[in-house]
Amino acid sequence: MPKSCRAPHCSNAAGQPRPPARRLSFYKFPLHDAARLRQWLAQMRQEHWVPTRHQHLCSDHFESSCFQYRWGVRYLRPDAVPTIF
Repeated sequence: MPKSCRAPHCSNAAGQPRPPARRLSFYKFPLHDAARLRQWLAQMRQEHWVPTRHQHLCSDHFESSCFQYRWGVRYLRPDAVPTIF
């Protein structure tokens, strides 16, 4: 089953054609960090929903400052919170 974004009203999924400049990546919810998970869910306006370890948010919901690059690979910063919905 391909990865898909769990944000409300987002239909992004892995394998969809996109221009190279709009690279899409998926990030797991921070289930191990309760405070940060509450921030993510509050931004999504989904405070009463509980994500599973198999659910993701796509990179379209994070500001460019939420990413860091190492060896040409884009990583989500450990303190990143999605803000674009």
